[in-house]
Formats: sequence, C-alpha cells, structure tokens
Amino acid sequence: MDNSENRKGRERSLKILNTLQDLIANFAIVTAYLFLVNQVILRKQHKNLPSSYQLKLQVGFMAGILGIILMVFTVKMNGTYVDFRQIAIILAAMFGGIIPAVLSGLIIGGVRLLAFGEVTTPTIVAAANTLVIAMMLGMIGRSSMSFWSKWTWSLLVCSVMTSAVFVINTGYNGMMTSAVYITMMALGGVFTAYLNEFLIKAKAQFEKIEREATVDYLTGLNNHRTFDERYQSLLQSATEKNECLSIALVDIDFFKRVNDQYGHGNGDLVLKQLGEILMKTTRSFDTVSRNGGEEFSVIMYDTPHKHSLQIAERLRHAVSRHRFRLNDGRTIPLTVSIGVATYPDTERELLLDDADKALYAAKLGGRNTVCSNQTSQI
Repeated sequence: MDNSENRKGRERSLKILNTLQDLIANFAIVTAYLFLVNQVILRKQHKNLPSSYQLKLQVGFMAGILGIILMVFTVKMNGTYVDFRQIAIILAAMFGGIIPAVLSGLIIGGVRLLAFGEVTTPTIVAAANTLVIAMMLGMIGRSSMSFWSKWTWSLLVCSVMTSAVFVINTGYNGMMTSAVYITMMALGGVFTAYLNEFLIKAKAQFEKIEREATVDYLTGLNNHRTFDERYQSLLQSATEKNECLSIALVDIDFFKRVNDQYGHGNGDLVLKQLGEILMKTTRSFDTVSRNGGEEFSVIMYDTPHKHSLQIAERLRHAVSRHRFRLNDGRTIPLTVSIGVATYPDTERELLLDDADKALYAAKLGGRNTVCSNQTSQI
C-alpha cells in the first residue's frame, strides 16, 4: 500500500516536473524570438513598429516559424496537450498589425492542418479558428489602445475562441481542456507581455542614450563629438580621393548681450532658431554641428573654396534677415561672423585652425561678415 502510494506520489511529482520543463522550454523559445525581432529585424525601427511591407512580412514569417516551434514543444497539463502557438500571433499583431498577424496565422494554421496528423473536421475547425483569431488580433494590434489593454483583449479573444473550439470538437470534455488552456495562456501571456514591454523600454532608453551621445541636446544638430568624427572621416576621404573639403565656423555676434539682457532661456531659444536656419540654408549633404556655446560649424564636402564662400555668405545673409523670437513674443535682430578654409588649398593639419583664424578676422573686421583664410574677407 505504502509502495503504491509512494509510486503514485513520484509519478505526480514527475508529471509536475515535466510540465514545468515544458513551460520553461516554451518561455525560452518566446524569449529568444523577442530578442531576435527586437535586436535584429527591428533594430533600426522607432518604437519597434515596422515601417515597410517587407519588414511586416518578415515579422509575420518569423512569428509563423515561432508558432510552429511552439506547436512542437507542447505542454502536457492534467493529461491535456496544449501549446503557445497563439502567443506567436499576438506578437505578430503587436509588432505590425494585420499583415504580420494574418501571415503568421496562415503559416501556423496551414502547418497544423497538413503536418500534424490527418486532416479531419476538428483539425479544419482548429485551423480556421487560428486564421479568424489572427485577423481579430491584427485589428487589436493596430488599434490606439494602451499596450496592456491590447494584450488583455488579445488573450481574452484567444481564450474565448479556442475554448469554444475545444467544446465544439470534444464536447463536455473540452471544458477541462479549456480551463487548462486559459490558465496556460494567462501565464504565458503575462510573461511574454512583460518581457516584450521590458525590451521595448530598454531599446528606447538605449536609443535615447545613443542619440544624446551624438546629438546636441538643445538644437538637435550634431554635437562636438560627432563633428570631430565626421570631420576626420571626410578629411581622410578628401585626401584619398584628391577632392575638396571646406569648413565654415559660425559664431553669433555679441551673444553674451542676449544672455545678459534677455536671460539664458531666451539665449537657448536663439541658439535653437539659429540651428534651424543653418539646416534650412545648407545643402542636405552638408554636416551642420553645434561645436559649443554660440559656435556652429558647417562641413562642405567636395566644395571648392569659392563655392564655400558663397554658401557662407548665404548663411550670413539668412541670419541677418531673420527676426529671432523671444519667449515673451518680442523679436530681436542678430548677426553672425563666419570663417572659411578649404583643403587642399590649406594643408589638412592646418584646416581647422585656419578656419578659426578666419573667424577671428571676421570678428575683428566688424562682425556680420564672412572671412576666408586666404584673403581678408569677401
């Protein structure tokens, strides 16, 4: 008697252990998929949303493969075999809406119908249910609901629809299967949702740190670090290809007066507006940076000295015509001084210093002017 009870106890413990192992295996598979999608397929996408049909198809295909793998690694609970295949469809819907969700549903439903046993009425019903769920989840995924609301509704749809299929296919016995399935989907769904949210937030934080390391926080232009990297790279390229590289250093005239008279808040507002003017006035392939304080720079690749002076004069003129807005609605006029130097007219080692000397000459010459390192001013 005791041996029989011990044996039954060991069998129950073994069943629980096997179930836990199956659950852990499924969670590991889902975790690997989330890292793959976030860090490989959507690594350059803002907020993890695919921006093209090609990426949406990739997400849908990968979710379909995930669903197939999850069908292989079924979980046995209370004598019933269930799986996480619909978690894959939820993820596809969350990442890209209807297109990935339907594609993953077609893949999972097709493989379930053709590769997992004979084609019978229950398997046809199950495959059709998968496709219907995929369309419903796709609509939920593209809605404006909050992240957790989408997950809650998605899990509810999967639970209701699939439980109905269990009852249709197996009658009263499907009630127990439905209870097991709902329990498992609740566990797996919450785990996957939490992990997905964590990865999205981590990616957003990493992008923020990466952006702050390369972009000036105030103007949105390249910061000094990015300027230096870009300058060295373009200078090396110009040397190897025997092409021109011009640089214009731009400095706001009497900027200290702006801070002293109107406050640093208005000074920051002026800097932001100047950054916008520089971006609008320069060419799309020019490198515009805020080097620090009120000093900006424009790197002009493959631009001869005469042409770079014309661009600098256009910048100066655009600033002198602009009325800079203050926080209280008033506007003030400002001017800039600009110094320009060009490689190979100037030795590469002296290029930045000579541009700085030209800027100094523009300041001494009365400001609101453009100076070349080759002549006094244009």
